[in-house]
Amino acid sequence: MHSRAVRHGGRLTLMALAASLAMAAPALAAAGAPPDGWHTWNAAGPQRNEELRGVAARGPADAWAVGYREDGSGVSVPVAERFDGRAWRATSVPGQSGAGQLDAVAPLSAHDVWAVGTWNDKSAGQDRSLGEHFDGRAWHTVPLPAEPANRSAYPSALAAVRPDDIWAVGVTAEDRLGSPRPLTYHWDGHRWASVATPSTGGDALLEGATPDGAGGAWAVGVAYDAQGAGHPLTEHWDGRAWRIVPAPHTAGQGESLNAVTAAGPDDIWAVGGGGPSDGATHPLTLHWDGHSWTRVATPTAAANLHAVSADAHGRLWAVGEQQGVDTPAFTLRWDGTAWHTVPADSGPGGTGASLFGVATVPHPRPGGPTAWTVGSTLPQLQPTWHPVIEGFGPAPSAH
Repeated sequence: MHSRAVRHGGRLTLMALAASLAMAAPALAAAGAPPDGWHTWNAAGPQRNEELRGVAARGPADAWAVGYREDGSGVSVPVAERFDGRAWRATSVPGQSGAGQLDAVAPLSAHDVWAVGTWNDKSAGQDRSLGEHFDGRAWHTVPLPAEPANRSAYPSALAAVRPDDIWAVGVTAEDRLGSPRPLTYHWDGHRWASVATPSTGGDALLEGATPDGAGGAWAVGVAYDAQGAGHPLTEHWDGRAWRIVPAPHTAGQGESLNAVTAAGPDDIWAVGGGGPSDGATHPLTLHWDGHSWTRVATPTAAANLHAVSADAHGRLWAVGEQQGVDTPAFTLRWDGTAWHTVPADSGPGGTGASLFGVATVPHPRPGGPTAWTVGSTLPQLQPTWHPVIEGFGPAPSAH
């Protein structure tokens, strides 16, 4: 059940695809807000009609958030913002003649950052893949593999094993909707190349990816059975080939995975959502212990998880959207034995927010954020929407 609620052409297409198949100053904290929690930070301006889709952090003074902004004519233009330890600041991304949107970012160093997404090829009626690289001074568009002319391409996640060993995963679809198949592109330090994945026997797509901590990579998503029900899909790259690894599935429900993270080679977490065709979606979390995937209980909620991130100490955050509430933002924290709900920012900056990306901060500074989450107010279908950035820690005004 792919349920990322966005209005931009490429993502709207994926919503329709899955539905048819599945059956720089920081913002001030709100008055009375606790000293340690999720607090809104100002995104780089302008903030009108902007959505942030992915976030990643290399340290307390180096984080990236990517997404898109609609310009005055309704064209989506790519957005990449960088946190320098004090504030989020805008950078200029060329896109495809200035157009496109970014869904994932992977910073390997201060002068080696990758981002992927899509751009709308109006003349062909398709969406094409978009690759961008930051060399420390500027972003440059880098060609990704070309799909057949009648197939759209949606790379949506990155797994950076090494600077010369990077994976982009997602989905290709005929005329944006038909016959979805997993997409995997590999960067070898010189060029991107398409790599085959094993057949699931039907329609399938990949949504999330992560290095496994041992030189390989995991990718997760959803595969559909003959009746159109979604089943969790997990694939592993062992250095030679991708192979499907069985994952648990609840009979009679549609289930999908949207993201995956590694706390260690034998400590992998995947998140998503699932539920009956006539009922609410519930959070789904799976854990890999080196031998098999098992389901892990989550708090009861009508919610879908879009992103998950682990740090070197095994601390985990997962974020997503609740259903039927004015502010859908939903966050879970793993304490080593169980998942617990943690309220997102309830102040004015967090009102109406949905969350799509999360990143733990390596070696956080005392008094600084230990995690970032990003999203927007777009899923509430407001006439205008704005990006959302929240940091977990003391309120920004305390800095």
